Amino acid sequence: MTNIGLLTGDGRSLLTLLPIKSPQTRAGYSVPAGSACLVLMFAGAVTRVPVSDGLEETQLFEAPRLVWIPDDEAFDLTVEAGSRGSIMLISRQTLFRALPASVLADQMRIILKQSLSLVLGSNDQIVRLVDEIAAEKQTAGPGSVEALEHYIGLTLLHLWRLLGANMISHQRSPEGLAERFLILAGAHKHQHWTVEDYASKLGTRRDRLRVAVSRATGLSPQGYLHREIMRDACELLANTGLPVSQIAFRLGYVDPAYFNRFFTRQSGQSPGKYRHVLRHRRNQGDDSYAAWP
Repeated sequence: MTNIGLLTGDGRSLLTLLPIKSPQTRAGYSVPAGSACLVLMFAGAVTRVPVSDGLEETQLFEAPRLVWIPDDEAFDLTVEAGSRGSIMLISRQTLFRALPASVLADQMRIILKQSLSLVLGSNDQIVRLVDEIAAEKQTAGPGSVEALEHYIGLTLLHLWRLLGANMISHQRSPEGLAERFLILAGAHKHQHWTVEDYASKLGTRRDRLRVAVSRATGLSPQGYLHREIMRDACELLANTGLPVSQIAFRLGYVDPAYFNRFFTRQSGQSPGKYRHVLRHRRNQGDDSYAAWP
C-alpha cells in the first residue's frame, strides 16, 4: 500500500491510504495485525479473507458500502476488477493519539473494537473527511501532521456515532462487559452508585467486573469512576464561575465538604486552590495545568 507520506517527529507513519481506481484485474492487499481498517466502496466489491484459523469466515462487501474493521488480527483484502473506493489503515498507536482528550476516550476505544458494515450514503461525513485527508497528503504543508491527527480524530468520532446508532437500530446491547460498564457509568456516575450496584445492573459479579474493566481501561471500576468525576470537576472549575458548592451539587454531592475532601484526596489540593493556581497560570499563558489527570 502507498504510505500517506507524512511522519510524526519520531518517524512513525500516521496512516496508510490507498485509493482504489477501477483496477483491470482483481487486486489483493495485506492488512497487518494492529491496524484498524476503514474501507469506502463506491463501486464493485471487496472481500475480507482471514489469514489464520482464529478469524471468522470470509466476508464479501458490495458497494456502496462503509466497512470498519478493528485493529485485531492480520487479514487480506481482495478488491474486484472495476471497483472504486479507498482503504485507510490506522495504526493502534495513531488511533490512541487521535482519540479525544475527554471522558469519551475510553468509551470510544472500546466501542471502536466492534466491526461495522453499512450502506454508504453519497453525503456521508466520513467520505468528506477521507477526501480531506487525501488533500492534506497532497499539500504536506506546515502543520500537516497536526491536521491529519485532527481529521483522524473526527473520523473516529463519526465512526463511534455510527456504531452506537447501529447497536440501537438492531436493538442489541454492547457485547463486552467493560463496554456496558462504561456506558452505564457515563449515565450514572453522578448518582454515586457503588461497584456492587453496577455489577448487579450488569448481571455479573464484582470480581468479574473488576477484571473486565481493568483490562479495558487499566483502572479498577472504582478508580475509573473517580477519574471521570475528577475530570468533570476539573472541567467545571476551569471553565465556569460556579461556586464550589454548586459544582459539588452538580456532581451529585449533597455535602460540599465531602466533595472538597474527595477532590483534595485525588489531586493533592482543594478545589479552590486548583482554580486559583489554574487562573494564575492562565494569566501567564499556560493552559497545560487544566489537563487533569
